Amino acid sequence: MLLSLLVITICDAGTLQVHITNTLERGQALTVHCKSKDDDLGVRQLGPSQSFMFSFTPRFLFGSTLYFCKFSWAGGSRWFDIYDQGRESSHRCIDQKYFWKIYQDGPCLDVCKGRREGDCFPWNKE
Repeated sequence: MLLSLLVITICDAGTLQVHITNTLERGQALTVHCKSKDDDLGVRQLGPSQSFMFSFTPRFLFGSTLYFCKFSWAGGSRWFDIYDQGRESSHRCIDQKYFWKIYQDGPCLDVCKGRREGDCFPWNKE
């Protein structure tokens, strides 16, 4: 029974997409650097309203998947766990697409089926 549940969970994992959009005030540019323990996605420069997307398959065995990003703009720099498997397991996007808007005050999950729109989070502590 446990083995069957494990096989179903692994087969259901699928690929997730994370979309990040620059919504900073006053048309500021946003520098984004995202990575996980095993994967550095590099530094991206996003102009006003520009986005970038990355995809991955979460690891359901031997640990949880975590992607964190550093966000920098004129006069500010913050970081946030843009995908935390522990957090997302209770707030999973049904279509496995996460759309984040980045504001000076913090990141907001804008569209995620199965969740109300506009869930905003505080920046990680320094």
